[in-house]
Amino acid sequence: MMSQQAKAAGRAKLGGWIVFVATLLVLSFAAMPGHEAFSTTADRLLIAVRLTLVLALSVLVVRERLTGRAEASGGLLQRCRRWFYDE
Repeated sequence: MMSQQAKAAGRAKLGGWIVFVATLLVLSFAAMPGHEAFSTTADRLLIAVRLTLVLALSVLVVRERLTGRAEASGGLLQRCRRWFYDE
């Protein structure tokens, strides 16, 4: 019998696969000839998502620079750096 943790991990993996397949579906629609309106809409949506992420990260960087305090576990950017470089 599967534990609750294994079920939750399976659901998380399934959610990731669903997002991946949905992204491929959207990109394949954008590649179809004769659907310039969809392609334009998809481009605008992806640009908006990207700009939102850049804006959110910029706000976090500015906030961390302005506070200038060192936390015991490190700031958000330091934790992200340690996660990225697997330190």
